[in-house]
Amino acid sequence: MSKFVEKSKLRARKQKLLSIESDIKELDDAMKTAESCFNEVSDGDLLDALIYERAALEARYNYLIRELKALEATR
Repeated sequence: MSKFVEKSKLRARKQKLLSIESDIKELDDAMKTAESCFNEVSDGDLLDALIYERAALEARYNYLIRELKALEATR
């Protein structure tokens, strides 16, 4: 493999790593916000919505963690 191709792949891998890390940070903030709202809401419909939102955020977070681990395993 040429050095150009290797550098290109390394650059793309690094960019994907940074993107995943940024997404994880954003999800962490969103999960904290949802948790804060959950503790302050008393309306049943809003509680249901927050429960579903939290589940969706956790699913996305778990997906990104798996992607991050897979990316790190290819070093």
